[in-house]
Amino acid sequence: MARRHIDIHVGHKPLGFSEQGVDTEGGHVNADLILFMPGLTGPTWLGNSELPKSLGGFIKADEYCRVAGGPERVFVAGDAGSFPGPDWLPKQAHMADLQAKAAVQNLLLALEDKAPVAKATPELVCIVDTMESGMLVFRNPEHSWVLPPSRLFHWAKRFFERYYLRAYRA
Repeated sequence: MARRHIDIHVGHKPLGFSEQGVDTEGGHVNADLILFMPGLTGPTWLGNSELPKSLGGFIKADEYCRVAGGPERVFVAGDAGSFPGPDWLPKQAHMADLQAKAAVQNLLLALEDKAPVAKATPELVCIVDTMESGMLVFRNPEHSWVLPPSRLFHWAKRFFERYYLRAYRA
């Protein structure tokens, strides 16, 4: 960031936004463009339910994607859930797909009064795209690597997004 003359302001609570930038507890940050991404919190409707919640307000799940301590035969997958795992556990579509697969397998077992067996292995796979190149990032409990920037990864990400989303855009 410093090499690109971008100031870094980490750990200061934002107080407000203006046309000049962002005011934080640590001072003012000049900005021409502001992209604000607040910390993740659970869905607002969950506050009125009796489902068990994590500290962040998500549905608390166990390693089998069951609602932890909740009603029988209730499972959760994706962004609404808080799952056990490493601190780098991603909230991304790929992880939600793995959780959904485990949840469905375990629900089918539960309907037959059998114990759950399927777990969603923590896995982060993404391409950080700069619009000119991209870096492939992969992480699971055994491996962690980042490939160097390549124009090929930019095009691979565009192709994969079209391929993946076609089922939802039809």
